[in-house]
Amino acid sequence: MSSVGKDPEERKSFSDRLYGNYMGRRNSVRSNRALDATWRGIILVVGLTIVGLGIFFLLFPGPGWAVIIVGLIVLASEYAWAQRILNPVREFSSRIAQLVVSQDYRAKRSNIILILTMVIVTIAYAYWSKWGATMQGFEPILAPIENLFNLEI
Repeated sequence: MSSVGKDPEERKSFSDRLYGNYMGRRNSVRSNRALDATWRGIILVVGLTIVGLGIFFLLFPGPGWAVIIVGLIVLASEYAWAQRILNPVREFSSRIAQLVVSQDYRAKRSNIILILTMVIVTIAYAYWSKWGATMQGFEPILAPIENLFNLEI
C-alpha cells in the first residue's frame, strides 16, 4: 500500500480535501454577484453570532475567549478586518504553545510548581498545628455563611 501510484487528490489529508471542497464552492459562488453577497452576509451573521455568544460566555460560565476566537476564525474566512484582529491572537497563541512545549522552560516550571507546593504544605501544616482539624481559624469567614444558611459548621 504505497502512495507512489496514487493520485495527488488521494494523498491529501481529510482537512486539505475539506478545505479544497470549501474553496471550490466558494470560488464558484464568487462568480455570481447576488450569491456572493448572500454568502458574505451569512458568514457575517454566523460569525457575529458566535462572537456574541463568546461575549455572553465571558459574563457567565463558559469558554468565552475560545468561542470568540472561533467566531473570529469564521469571520476571517471572508473579511480582512477580522483577519487583522485574528493575527495578533495567532501570534500570541503560538508563543504560548512554544513556552508550554519548550524544554528550556520545563525545569523552571517544575521548580515553580515545587516551590508553590512547599508553600501550600507549610501553610497547611502551620494551620493544622495551631488549630488542629477544626474550622476555628476560619470563624470570621464562616460566621456569615452560617448565619446566611442557618447552618452550624
